[in-house]
Amino acid sequence: MLDFHDADGKDDDDMRNDTGEPLLATERIRCGKGRQMAKCWKSPLQLPWYLHGLLLLVYSSVYLLLVLSKLQPSCLEQSRPANLTRPLPSREGLQWGERKFPTNIVDNPFTGAPRPELDEAWHRLLLNDNIRVPKSYLDEQNLTSVYTKDGLEGIASLSAYHSLHCLKKVKKMLFKEYYYHEKSDEAMAREAKHVDHCVEYIRESLMCQPDLSMVTFRWINNTAQHEDKSAFYPTNFDVSLHTCADWQALDTWAGERVFDLFQVDLLKRPEPDQSKRL
Repeated sequence: MLDFHDADGKDDDDMRNDTGEPLLATERIRCGKGRQMAKCWKSPLQLPWYLHGLLLLVYSSVYLLLVLSKLQPSCLEQSRPANLTRPLPSREGLQWGERKFPTNIVDNPFTGAPRPELDEAWHRLLLNDNIRVPKSYLDEQNLTSVYTKDGLEGIASLSAYHSLHCLKKVKKMLFKEYYYHEKSDEAMAREAKHVDHCVEYIRESLMCQPDLSMVTFRWINNTAQHEDKSAFYPTNFDVSLHTCADWQALDTWAGERVFDLFQVDLLKRPEPDQSKRL
């Protein structure tokens, strides 16, 4: 009969004390079968080491998850393929920076009463409203538009330009006696609906991509909204740095792709049953 010994060469009797009890209160466990059968020993004194090892593993895993959560994009960003959702200007090197908003209304060509300088400033702001973009990009975004005759490009407008167009509409409505004095009541009703659409579009745009910079307050007296001009009231002042696109660079990018919608002869006309009348 084969005599099985432990790895250190001691048999079962060597591991017992004078009382016949196993040394160190070890518990023998047999494992394996046949020639591979061996004696396995499990000591309660080893249990704390197992617990320390398990706790160390848990702590390390939690720490690693926390680090990775800081490195990864937010859940909203993870839900969209990054390359497919990046706007076309961003793919082509649009730069961003930080700056403060001047928000001055003195000597500002965009503010004040109607005058040639103001009209020219708003006109130039929207010169590059409509642009040509590759049809492949529109297909990637699951968008359709009107196309050039060769079918390689579609006509589009960056949403920022549409918001500026809407803001210009609101500005003109503030001085409707100047800009719309020749319009009929019916035409003015249409303009009012257009402006209502524009206000809603601007609201949606601001809430879609909100500027999260902080606007703080100061104690100011002689404010226009309070009757008591001597009393001090908290008044907001925007002195924060805002993360902004380089608008001049973006406008230059759009200018290189600008398309005049009045040049309809350059566009591919749809079949009669495919056209839609709004």
